[in-house]
Amino acid sequence: MDTGTSRLLTGLYMVLVGIGLGFTMQKSGTIAQNSVSMRDMGAAMSSVNLFRTPGGSLGVAVFGSLFTRAIQSMLPAAAKEAYLTAASTGTSHIFLTAAILSAVAFLAALFVIEVPLKKAGPPPAPASTLTSATTAS
Repeated sequence: MDTGTSRLLTGLYMVLVGIGLGFTMQKSGTIAQNSVSMRDMGAAMSSVNLFRTPGGSLGVAVFGSLFTRAIQSMLPAAAKEAYLTAASTGTSHIFLTAAILSAVAFLAALFVIEVPLKKAGPPPAPASTLTSATTAS
């Protein structure tokens, strides 16, 4: 990709990468679930998520630093200042919006009614078995 790459083609590349990552993420969860016994399934999925989170953070940091390095080496001083101002303004808007949404979500969470968990036990008997058992007695 370069400056001549159209927005449509760039968008198609992004969709392709997103689909590939989506399939990879789902497949890793399925592999983890199929590799352990039923009683260890929760631990397997939490392990997948545990490694996925720092991996994603590390990836964003590495790719962000590569992007920043490329920008710093290519832009003239005036253009660099305009770009950095625009990027910082956009970033501050994103963080402000995220802070407001987080506050709204926190307030909404205060009004969630606690529902006790259901007890584990044998599955309920089918209705036909209950009817025949009550008529036999």
